[in-house]
Amino acid sequence: MTKIALIIVGVLIAGFLLLISPFLYDGFHSAAQSRALQHRSDFPQIAAACDTLMHAITNDSALVPVADPRVPALLRSLSPRHISASSNHVTLEFHGGFDHYGYRFRQADTDPKRWTLSYYTEHGEKLLTTISHD
Repeated sequence: MTKIALIIVGVLIAGFLLLISPFLYDGFHSAAQSRALQHRSDFPQIAAACDTLMHAITNDSALVPVADPRVPALLRSLSPRHISASSNHVTLEFHGGFDHYGYRFRQADTDPKRWTLSYYTEHGEKLLTTISHD
């Protein structure tokens, strides 16, 4: 009888672990991706690619498919889940649900010729780089 009880407990534990494994993987993947996005060395190039995309958008605001030919190759290579773009901003979102984060490119508040690339989360924003253009 104890052997059957051990088998049942083992099956229940295995089933529970199997049930929660996608959530554990997603959490570990999300944390690793978030760290990687914040520690890149090519923020000025990402900002320039966002600027290129922003100028390619002709309507007020759009959700742009990642595979859209207007999306520069550098931005596609980042594999964002969603791209939102208009004539005055670009947002690349990499994770949603309970843990939104990504890059936000927009005009600086203090100078209309300066544009900022920030890393955002649900808890705030961190400035990564600033570029200038006319």
